[in-house]
Amino acid sequence: MKTHSVLLICYYFPPIGGGGVPRPLKMAKYLGEFGWNVHVLTVDPVYHATLDPSLLAQLPDDVKIHRAKELQILPRRGGGASAGQKGAAKAAASTEPAVVRTSLKSKLRQGIVQMLKQVKPYLLIPDDQILWLPQALKLGREIMRREKIDAIFSTSGPVTNHLIAQRLAEEFGCKWVADFRDPWTQNMHTSGIAWRERLEERMEEKVMARADAITTVTATFAQNFKAKHGHRIRRMELIYNGFDQADFEGLVPQHTVPGKFHAVYAGILYQKRNPRLLLKAIHELIEEGQVDRKDLLLSFAGVFDYPGYSENRDCVEALGLGDIVRVLGNLPHKEALGLMKGADALLLIGDVSPDAGAYIPGKLYEYMGIGKPILALNKAGEATGIIETFHLGQVADPEDKDAMKQAYLKLYQAWKEQGEIDAADRGVEFAERVKPYERREQARQLAQLMSELLAK
Repeated sequence: MKTHSVLLICYYFPPIGGGGVPRPLKMAKYLGEFGWNVHVLTVDPVYHATLDPSLLAQLPDDVKIHRAKELQILPRRGGGASAGQKGAAKAAASTEPAVVRTSLKSKLRQGIVQMLKQVKPYLLIPDDQILWLPQALKLGREIMRREKIDAIFSTSGPVTNHLIAQRLAEEFGCKWVADFRDPWTQNMHTSGIAWRERLEERMEEKVMARADAITTVTATFAQNFKAKHGHRIRRMELIYNGFDQADFEGLVPQHTVPGKFHAVYAGILYQKRNPRLLLKAIHELIEEGQVDRKDLLLSFAGVFDYPGYSENRDCVEALGLGDIVRVLGNLPHKEALGLMKGADALLLIGDVSPDAGAYIPGKLYEYMGIGKPILALNKAGEATGIIETFHLGQVADPEDKDAMKQAYLKLYQAWKEQGEIDAADRGVEFAERVKPYERREQARQLAQLMSELLAK
């Protein structure tokens, strides 16, 4: 019997896909098993780059999703093309001055967009999603009154989720758990604007002091939060990210190419997290004759280069690796899992920032669930510790090309000798040890935490 109701506040939620989505999605999926009615307050996804509507099929029918619209000050990508097509159609049926006017109008519009992009870091604080707050608050109040919510669970990023939760918790007097998938002011990606960072420090202090409990996803994050805000935090709990066993049931390998040593990366790449040094390492191994290029295949699913950038594609072309690198773009989640299932090795490419070792990439847990060997290019820390503890694969520093060559070569040689690479032992002992990393167990931990807060 479900005796309590929780409101999950999360901007990123299906049909939006991507790395921040699985945690709230799986909490919504499993909390009902532990006595909680689930309501989700999320954004109305007018446009997002990583839409995956298939994720919604994972949710029980009794999970209620409430969507609030977001104010836009910048045009959505794709809208400009439509406007351009309309302008071109008008120009075709008009005179030359109309074409000139359309061109000037387009240039003016582009200039305004560029100006807004430049001033955005000074206006949109603490993050771009602050424009969602007014409508989210309005809808949130309606939900709180109508559904008699007992507890709020807000998960970031974006940290705007916590500002909404803070206001609702204060107005309605309910319990509130603030969940941090990444740090806020201690994040390796900060604005660099001094006055803004001071303002965000004060905002973070208020969240830490008001929330009934703080949860986070790594032991290092928890330690850092307690070191900075220990006197403010009422209760701190570590609830890891993880994998859902149900995602792998009946999984069929996809995008396989027989006779190839197939390494797969699934996720987003950007400036501080890119495959270029790995590609150079593989190129050198080919040149040195240590690997046969006819054996090799690397597949990248997700965002290979952000729109407007081409460094990774340029690197592939410059090294002459176009015949072994396959860029698949965004795939539905199930198809991406099938891609991983058909791989011989799974690439985990971490950030190169000095404090990147404190982070555990969410895809590590899916890789763990898939069971294929991992090639982890990560700074030493919790993620590499998990890989070494559970014997999940090879580890190399993301800035050490020679270490990358050796790690890749070990996996390649094992594949060459055996035709496939043995994964870690998946017996009863392994299953028990990885239990804290399973999504259902994490939902149980959250349900227990909220129940204990209510009991007080």
